[in-house]
Order: sequence, then structure tokens, then C-alpha cells
Amino acid sequence: MTDYTYKKKGQAAGAVGAIISLVMGVAVATLLMIFTGALGGQTYNQVEGDIEEIGNKSITAEVLTATNGSTGYFLNSNIHDGGNLLIYNTSQTMELGNFSMDYTAGSFVYSPIWELNETQYFANYTYGDTEMVSTIKGGILSSFEAQEQVGNYLPIVVLAVIVFLVLGLVLSMGGIGNGGNSGTAL
Repeated sequence: MTDYTYKKKGQAAGAVGAIISLVMGVAVATLLMIFTGALGGQTYNQVEGDIEEIGNKSITAEVLTATNGSTGYFLNSNIHDGGNLLIYNTSQTMELGNFSMDYTAGSFVYSPIWELNETQYFANYTYGDTEMVSTIKGGILSSFEAQEQVGNYLPIVVLAVIVFLVLGLVLSMGGIGNGGNSGTAL
């Protein structure tokens, strides 16, 4: 009776390991790209209101004391210049043209024709650092763009690894890779 014993020869063992490594690497890289994008997007959705609040905080009925020709201060700086600033007392709304405003410093000088000494007014306004908000949003946007660019290059990296594996198999089968008689296919 003849005993047929088969011996493992050739490049199958190395190729199988390399292909498994390639598949696992591509799978991990793809999952990493998907989860990083999804988690980053969800995180941004959750904190978007907080980011906006950095630049848009509203104040209602802040007490101000107006004296002719002297500088008064709001409790906050970086007041938004626009239609949201309202200064009033119990009887009337004051025209903003009666005030010299420094929106960045949060200061004002009341200079009307009539005399006001220690008159109490109230202010409604919005303040915050809009430049910081735009910087934060710009950073988030650039990180998503960078992730998209990395995702666009992922197929090229996979192709390079495949070419590397194929060249490694072809060169080792020709006896160039290992040199001499080392059990290669040829």
C-alpha cells in the first residue's frame, strides 16, 4: 500500500497570511473612517447649541446708570452691534444716537441735550465673542474636510499594498526574494 503524504510547498502560506492581513487592515481602516465621522458628527450636533451660545448670550433688563458726559459700563463686553441693543427707562426708550458706544469694551457715554444725573436705565442686548464661534466652527469643518480627504486616498493605499503583495509573491517565486534553493515554487 502506498502512503501518499503531501508536503506543503510553494508560496501559499505567506500569501494567505498577507491577504488576511490586507483584508483585516482595510476593514479596520474603513470602520475607523465610518465611526470617526459618525461620532464626530453626533458630537457636533450635541454641542452646536453650546458653541452658538458662546457668541450669542442675551441679557434682559440690565440696570445702567446714565450721567451726562461720563462713561458707563455694561456688565459684559463684546456687545453685538446691531438692532438688538435697547436702552430704556420706565417711561421711554432712548435713541442709541444719544449714546457714544464702544461695543467691544462694553462702555457708553450718554450725551443728550437735556441733563441727566444718576438716572437709572435698563438695557437689553446680546453679547459674545462671534470670532471665537467662527474659529471653532472653522476648526470642526476643516477636520471633517481632512477626514474626507483621507477617505479619498484610502483606495490608493489599498492598491499600493496589493501591488506590494503581488510583487513580493512574484519576486519570491522567481528565487530573487529568498535567494538560492529555499523551497520556492521555481
